[in-house]
Amino acid sequence: MTEPQHEAHERASWAELFFDLVLVFAVTQAAHLPVGHPTWTAVGQAVLLLAVMWWSWVGTTLAVHGVEDSNRQRMFLFACGLCMFFMAITAPHAFDGHAQPVIFASAHLVLRLMLWNEMRRKGAFAGAGGFGMWLNPYTVTAVAALMLLGAGIGPEGGVRNGIWIAAVLLAFGGPALFARRLQAMQFGATHLPERFALFVIIALGEMVASVGSQAAETHLGVSSWLSIVLIFLLACGLWWLYFAYGFAAVEHSLRTNQLRGVVVRDVLSYGHLLMVVGLVLVAVGARGMVAHPTEHAHGPTGYLLPMGATLFVSGFVFTRWRMFGAPTVGRTSVALLLAVLTAASPLLPPIAILALVAAVIAALNGFEYWVVSTGRPLALVRMPQPK
Repeated sequence: MTEPQHEAHERASWAELFFDLVLVFAVTQAAHLPVGHPTWTAVGQAVLLLAVMWWSWVGTTLAVHGVEDSNRQRMFLFACGLCMFFMAITAPHAFDGHAQPVIFASAHLVLRLMLWNEMRRKGAFAGAGGFGMWLNPYTVTAVAALMLLGAGIGPEGGVRNGIWIAAVLLAFGGPALFARRLQAMQFGATHLPERFALFVIIALGEMVASVGSQAAETHLGVSSWLSIVLIFLLACGLWWLYFAYGFAAVEHSLRTNQLRGVVVRDVLSYGHLLMVVGLVLVAVGARGMVAHPTEHAHGPTGYLLPMGATLFVSGFVFTRWRMFGAPTVGRTSVALLLAVLTAASPLLPPIAILALVAAVIAALNGFEYWVVSTGRPLALVRMPQPK
């Protein structure tokens, strides 16, 4: 019996959704790193882990984009998922010892080589509009993966952290280095926005799951229950910021922009990373607020929730600038206000900071609803576009 013919899919396939389940576990593993070790070093390591996992997810998503939903594609996604599963399991100790960092880096390297081969098979490295066979973003990320393997073998501490930072910067710099060739690539306008929106849902889900698990383990007083209500309202507000207006703008930009590759690079790949990291930091900060809502936090814990909200809203400022040349005054002002709240967070009890952040996000949503429902034009901040 022959396999039926399949067409390139415009919506997320079931195999892609299964692959995303591994990402749920991976994001949880990275987010819990600063929970057990509430230091700025642990926060930085968590961000580096998220960046590597995010870039691996982006590479896999682009590798299967525009490909028929066939058994071959499903097996490829399952193989990528196994690599990501290994990375997720070893993520909490990716910076400690030698065995687990090497397993993490080896799984990442195998994944990168698989992605390079898949893109080669699709013809992305051939022809006038493609990348070169040996000099392209996928070979750059493979070199970065080799650097992570060297970091796992090398000594712990500052040297290892430094190699990680250099490797992540190199990997993320790949698409920028090949900007001209990226402009010629074509992408669908439906599948990719949906895929990246699903990752935002994963990050929001981490916020709910993290707070819920902490609440289940804590003896909750009145202030803790109030914190839970505020955190849930904040999660709803963050969801509204993205899915009420943000998602439609991304889909419209990808559908109408002649340089879709630039939108995929700057808006989806870079801009959404800001949002995802922001949501994960909100989740980590919110978890601590449930246990101790009225005690002043020590170390980075008290900064994380407003800092994450700042990054999340700043992601919209950046992406709208890259899509339309001008972010809105409302979201730009709120990003600056949240940055001020982040700086002032050590001066106030956590529940006060939480209430202020939730109120600011709710006010922004209410303002934007009023502007749209009354047909008023959005006030914009005109900013120059890079050539």
